[in-house]
Amino acid sequence: MFRFVAASDPVEIEAPAERVWDILVDFDRYGEWNPFTTRVEASLEIGAPVMLHVRLGWLKRKQPERIETVEPPHLLAWGVTMGARFLLVARREQRLEPLGANRCRYVTTDETHGLLTPLVALLFGRLIRQGFNDLAAALKTRAEG
Repeated sequence: MFRFVAASDPVEIEAPAERVWDILVDFDRYGEWNPFTTRVEASLEIGAPVMLHVRLGWLKRKQPERIETVEPPHLLAWGVTMGARFLLVARREQRLEPLGANRCRYVTTDETHGLLTPLVALLFGRLIRQGFNDLAAALKTRAEG
């Protein structure tokens, strides 16, 4: 089975993990700071729908997903199955690792499996990685500001 993982570079943030977590789950304010996911319509309930408004370079798209994991202040994940599971399954994780009382590390990954994975990697892989790095830098700026 095909597999593709896109990830941001890990970013160290001079702020407590709890503060960064609060920014990550404040979906109403994503448009103020997040250049990759400019809007999120969601709750934090497991299984609840998520509508992501994503900017992939010049392309803007709506991406429907579902909340899969909420473990404050360490892990927020959502995912999607497109068509049958053998076609495409994706899971996006945003992880925070405390590095002390006032410091943490952030990384986000998106892991995709299924027959359509090579197409996703070819068409969007570079743009997803760039978007994740832009997001991580903006999160750092927001949390430290």
